[in-house]
Amino acid sequence: MVMLPALMVTVLALAGTAYFDVHRRTEELRDRYAPALVDLAHARVSLVLAQQEAEQRLGTGDDAPLPQTALVGLGERYPSLVTEASQSLNNAVQTGALSRAEEQVVRVVAGLVSAYDGWIDWAGSHHDSEPLCRAGMDYAADLLRTGPTSVLQRIGVLEADLRAAVADRADRHMVLAVAASVALPATLVLLFVLAGLLDFVRAGLRVRSPLLLLSALPVLLVLVVLSCGVAAQQRAQRDVQRSVSWIGKITVPRPPTDGTQRADTPRGPDAAIERADTALAERLRNTHPDGWARTSALALAAGAAGAVGCGLTLRRYGREHWKIDWGKA
Repeated sequence: MVMLPALMVTVLALAGTAYFDVHRRTEELRDRYAPALVDLAHARVSLVLAQQEAEQRLGTGDDAPLPQTALVGLGERYPSLVTEASQSLNNAVQTGALSRAEEQVVRVVAGLVSAYDGWIDWAGSHHDSEPLCRAGMDYAADLLRTGPTSVLQRIGVLEADLRAAVADRADRHMVLAVAASVALPATLVLLFVLAGLLDFVRAGLRVRSPLLLLSALPVLLVLVVLSCGVAAQQRAQRDVQRSVSWIGKITVPRPPTDGTQRADTPRGPDAAIERADTALAERLRNTHPDGWARTSALALAAGAAGAVGCGLTLRRYGREHWKIDWGKA
């Protein structure tokens, strides 16, 4: 009679392990990896826009600097974009999604951004000397774009690594597969033992036992609730994976000749990143991963109570069986 409660506890433990492993990975993707990729995309876009702004202000090739550069220098937008990029890099580290090696890469990138900004400022301070201004701009452009160790290349590698980590976590079902492969036969054994016990109680004790059946029912309902919860969590993981893939494809177009390109325009790349991030948050709310986690915890508690109730019921029936056997003796 101990076997039935033990099977119930085993099934509950396996189902809970499988579900909360999936839920943990959903939380990691939602709270760490997606924000980190959004911040890195913001940093990448801000730096490209900052370079475009500097080129527009200081002139490139045959293009002359803007007339107002002599009065206001690089203006307000360029330093604002560089500050946004630096802040986004810092925010990416704060998410906790990066490994120590990746955090070190971000610190290196932050240092390169500072050096890049220094060369742009130097070029701006020599805007009246075309050779010196051009030299500063070339050094800054090399730091930003040229070679595998450039700022944008390093950020691109970080984004690719994080997207691969997102895909790995969204596709990793080892714990779920192992737990399900053990829980399924355990559930079948549970049903077989339950049917046998009900038959024994009815035949041996001449008692119909709806209480025993009602005690076992919550355990079976837990499996239904957790299966629905796993499906919702996996939908949320696929949403994160699709969104970060889309964010990684957002690039900065060449600026129009009239200089109207701005990061904060409704069609700008920064706005596109924000829209993708907002849409992801909305889809995650619609899949209710936290709601399913609370529901699953309550279902497991109800299943545990059912297992305890089943054990107490069987203990009482065991005493009755002992009395009957003793009386016959």
